[in-house]
Amino acid sequence: MRTRSTMTVRTGSRARLSRVALATALVATVAACGGTSDGGDSGGGGGGGGKDPSDVNIAFIAADGSQNFAQEMMDGARAAGEEFGVDVTVLAPTKLDGPAQVKLFQDAMRTATDGIAIETLTPDLLVRAEAQAVGQGLPVVAVDTVPPADAAITTYVGNDNLAAGSMLAAAAIEALGTETTGTAVIGNTVPGVPVLDYRAEGMKQAFADGAPGFEVLGPFDTKPDPTQNAGAWSNLVNAHSDARVFMGTGDPDNASLARINRDTNGKYLTAAFDLNQAGLQAVQDGVNFGIADPQHFMKGYIATRLLIEKALDGTELPDGWWVSPSEMVTQANVAEILARQESIDTKLAWYRDRIDEAFANPPVKPVDQAK
Repeated sequence: MRTRSTMTVRTGSRARLSRVALATALVATVAACGGTSDGGDSGGGGGGGGKDPSDVNIAFIAADGSQNFAQEMMDGARAAGEEFGVDVTVLAPTKLDGPAQVKLFQDAMRTATDGIAIETLTPDLLVRAEAQAVGQGLPVVAVDTVPPADAAITTYVGNDNLAAGSMLAAAAIEALGTETTGTAVIGNTVPGVPVLDYRAEGMKQAFADGAPGFEVLGPFDTKPDPTQNAGAWSNLVNAHSDARVFMGTGDPDNASLARINRDTNGKYLTAAFDLNQAGLQAVQDGVNFGIADPQHFMKGYIATRLLIEKALDGTELPDGWWVSPSEMVTQANVAEILARQESIDTKLAWYRDRIDEAFANPPVKPVDQAK
């Protein structure tokens, strides 16, 4: 069964969750009725197991249904549900809205009885609800943002964001060629969120190690809202017009920086994270020098599959940080990535070997090492 994704159209048999989505004006879809999987040897945690796929109730809750990073993770969750023939309810606020996400999570606690995967940019707001769910024995997997200790979540699926930020800055340094002095400006869409703070820290470290003659400014608050983000970057470029490099930690930074660089006839080196269409087009056109791709689809798939396998097989969730990879997108491989991004099916096919390898050899480290 193919899944449709709109504000109100639902597939599958979880009508009670549809009422939740409508009542809270959220983006909500269900991935349902797929084929079978060849399995894997990682699973979920918290008792039970051995259910029929049609009886499994799992939710994936993302932070902002309007932005690519969340859409990619939600697609990964849908792909896992379809592959295992399990109904996975995929939910997100229509914009970054921490209180609305808390309400989503609380509602899902009553309906997603086999587990919840949660990706949030407001982790402190979720702590109480997450701890309550874990205390009730509900399996919970944190995705993309390290869960606060008080949330009591012991399974986290995320990138090494320090390394991802360093990777992006290293690509900028390579693009600078023989330029050894100048200024680089870093923007952070949501300061205080560890995943984004680590990316900015990684950028600064890479310049300190690989281009010590550069002065690195920031990170400056560039805002998650696309309109506010564009304004923030315009102000930063005007204030630091002599800078050579501008890099951002988040999704909207791609489009804002590309627009500025087009308007200035390619005066700067610009790049950011995540695979929105504007960013991919900017790389293809040579406007942005690259994108750091955190491969959000894979994280959404992994977290959801872990919960599914727990429900179906009774296996335990991994205790620790499942380290998911990041890769650079440049003009050399952007055509391949654009082809990958055409559909959920093409994404899953592209990731297939990587997924199989990860489940054969789970890349799990202690949660307290996550960054």
